[in-house]
This record gives sequence, C-alpha cells and structure tokens, in this order.
Amino acid sequence: MKNKTWKFTLICSLIVMGFTACDDDDEYYYVGGGSSWLSYGNLEKIDNGSRSKFAIRRDDGNRLIVTEGMPIRFDGAKEDLRVYAHYSIVGSERDESGLEGNMNYYVRLYGLDDVLTKVPVKQSFIHENEGVRQDSIGNDPINVQEAWFGGRYLNVEFRIPVKDGSKEKHFINLVQDDVVAHHDTVYVTLRHNAYGEKPGTGNDRGNFSWGRGRVSFDLTSIVPEGQTSVPVKLIWTEYGKNASETVRREDSGTYTLKNARKTGKDRGLNQDKSKMVSTEGVGECVVE
Repeated sequence: MKNKTWKFTLICSLIVMGFTACDDDDEYYYVGGGSSWLSYGNLEKIDNGSRSKFAIRRDDGNRLIVTEGMPIRFDGAKEDLRVYAHYSIVGSERDESGLEGNMNYYVRLYGLDDVLTKVPVKQSFIHENEGVRQDSIGNDPINVQEAWFGGRYLNVEFRIPVKDGSKEKHFINLVQDDVVAHHDTVYVTLRHNAYGEKPGTGNDRGNFSWGRGRVSFDLTSIVPEGQTSVPVKLIWTEYGKNASETVRREDSGTYTLKNARKTGKDRGLNQDKSKMVSTEGVGECVVE
C-alpha cells in the first residue's frame, strides 16, 4: 500500500457498466450473458504462467485469478497494490490454500484501476502547526456517495464540483480526532481542499460539473492495542441543493481488523457493498 498521508493523485474515468451477484456456495459454475462485477481488492503474487504475475484478493477474502482478458503485468504492479477491478466470472473453486473457506474465482478481466490509498491524519499532528496544516487540510464540502468498511480499509466514493476543462488538483484527507475523548468511539472527519476551485454565486456557477473519485483509508492504526475492533463515526460536510448551502452528515459502524471475526450489524459503514449494482455515467476529475 502507498502510505501517502498528505498527497495523492486520482484520475476518475467514464464508467458505464453493470454487474450481478454470484452464489458462493457453488463449487463450479459459468456466468454468461455479459454480467460483470466491480470490486475493490489488493494485488497478490501468483504463479500463473505468462498470463498474469498477480491475482486480486478481494476485500471479502476471495481471490480473483485472471484467465482471460487483460493480464496483470503492467509497470507499477506490485504486492498489496490497491486496485478497482472490472471483470466477469467464468468459473470458481474452493481455495484450498487456507482455512477461511474462501473461493478462487477465475475471471475475464476488462479493466483495472489503481486506487490510491492513505492513512488517517491525526488531529494532534495538525495542532503542532495549526495555522499551516489546518489551512492545507481544507474545509471545502465533499459529497459522499458511498462509504463502507472493506478488508482493512474505509472505502469512500465521493463527488466534488470541478470547473469544466480544469486540471486543478484537489486535496482529500481523513482526520482522526485523537485530541478530544469520545468514550470508546473513534471520530474521523473527511476533509477537502478545493484550492479555490468551487462554484460560487457569480457568472461562473454554470461552468462546474460533478466529478467522481474514490479513495481507501487504511484504518489499522486506529484500533487500540489488544483490541480487534472499534466503533467509528465518520463525519463530513457536503453541498446542499445549491453551492451556497452546506449540510453536515455522519455515518457510523464497527471497524474490525481484517483477520478478526466480523462484528456489528449490516448497516451504516458495515453494509456489504460487494454486490451493489451500478449502471452510471461518471465524469472525470483530478484530486490531490
């Protein structure tokens, strides 16, 4: 994983695709009809001959092994790289390499994006140089489309207004409040610095469109020593019905270390997003 605490670059591209759920209880099956999936995961080295140097370990623990389509052997591919994959399943079998009961899915890979990852920035770190760091982190609104725990991450898919034709880089971070005590709950705030590129009430307000981005935050560090899980509250401020309105939002769930038993109900940040159907047009944005 790339621990870029302060800066990352993310290019969002046009996606119009659909996907469907598959039954994990089947020992072997074939999926046809053009059905496809979109999943988050991490690259994992595999001996798959010349086809691919890596498999993809999904957040649910199942593994994607490429047998058709685009091979995974591009420059920059490395162990544990966070990726977002578009694929269809052509077959499956039980993964006999572990005791977790996971599956090996043999897939036709259509596309693979690098998901840039970060770790939370502590509030105490910002306070060490309040004037500079608070301003750099930013206080601009950010509209969260989806946020959920997957593997060791908090995954966030968001929208921000960007000026048409602009390549201005925005700045996204997750700030962990380690200054004020909140009982057993960890408070984290999604922060955005638009560097002045935000819609106003002047003549340029019609020159903005929504750009979509995604980021995964590794939350391993927020779990206290000796524990395997911790309640989390996510806070953010988003645009309302127009650029002059802002709304404070929050969501919550129980974050559990990757290899520990899952806790908490299937709601809030603990919702299972692995089978969420998506058919959507997405604009392009650049985020720093």
